[in-house]
Amino acid sequence: MVKLRLKRMGRRRRPFYRIVVMTDNQPRSGQAIEELGTYDPVHARFDVNEEAAITWLNNGAQMTDTVRDLFNNKGLLARWRGFEGTENEMALKAVKPKRRKKLAGSMAAPAAEEATVAAPVAEAAAPATAPEAGAPEEK
Repeated sequence: MVKLRLKRMGRRRRPFYRIVVMTDNQPRSGQAIEELGTYDPVHARFDVNEEAAITWLNNGAQMTDTVRDLFNNKGLLARWRGFEGTENEMALKAVKPKRRKKLAGSMAAPAAEEATVAAPVAEAAAPATAPEAGAPEEK
């Protein structure tokens, strides 16, 4: 089966993807049949050869979920189905849920540190319990 999918390029923590046509049993970085465009999630850029993509879709190529979302935001799927597609420019620039979760976690970390600093003070204020009369003391 032929698929439109992403091929990872770039270096560590700086992803860059090419939108390619590949068979589904090829590895992610394998040889592509054709390159259709690029996607840069760091700088929120997405370029695609729309005519070539529509040609492959008409020939029966399937899309991965990520490529489907990118094409939908570009308005390419609507044009492929024969409708007037509009580009959603803010889709790539929007704050993503995972990023919000990371930001919330980093904001909660200082609050957790303040709670751990206050905990030893509370333990020091509690009176020490005396050992039981029948229990031997450990040295």
